[in-house]
Amino acid sequence: MDYLPYSQEYMLAVSIMTGMLLGSMWDIYRLFRHYIKPGPFGTAIGDLIYWLTSIYIGITLIFDLSYGNVRFFILMGFMIGALLYFYGISRYILKLLIYIVDKVLNVIKKTIDLLIGPIKAIIRKLKIILYPFKLKYEKIRNNAKKRYKFYKFRLKKISKNKKMLYNKKKRLKKINKRKNQQKKSNKRKSY
Repeated sequence: MDYLPYSQEYMLAVSIMTGMLLGSMWDIYRLFRHYIKPGPFGTAIGDLIYWLTSIYIGITLIFDLSYGNVRFFILMGFMIGALLYFYGISRYILKLLIYIVDKVLNVIKKTIDLLIGPIKAIIRKLKIILYPFKLKYEKIRNNAKKRYKFYKFRLKKISKNKKMLYNKKKRLKKINKRKNQQKKSNKRKSY
């Protein structure tokens, strides 16, 4: 039988360290939120993932240490470890992690700038060389825009005139119809 009893002091010490581990995991999650800014829905998902992970670690530790017996001092060890971490070293660890990540991001940014710098210089030179072509292109484009506006205006005017002509023809038909009706009615009255 491989039953190896652990002393209560050992279980308490391990549970305190696990509480500190859970606190450091929370700081890593806070660091992630500091840079990613996931929004309210993403934060809720992240919190859920953190708490599920914490519960898994806690239950695994309880099964490993006390063979599934939930003991009050193990739960208190989790709480004491988390409180020691948060009120003791959390702010320093978080500042250190932010400093390290900022430095790493700064190095990455400088490396990318070093790699892209020559390409930007070539593009600037090409812009200077191709400037006369740009002017010619802009002139052609502006002329095309003017022609487009002019033709659009002409089409509007023509369509408006067509509508006016159509309406005028309609009115003339109505007037002629009335005149014809009046003539017919006048002829009938005269008989």
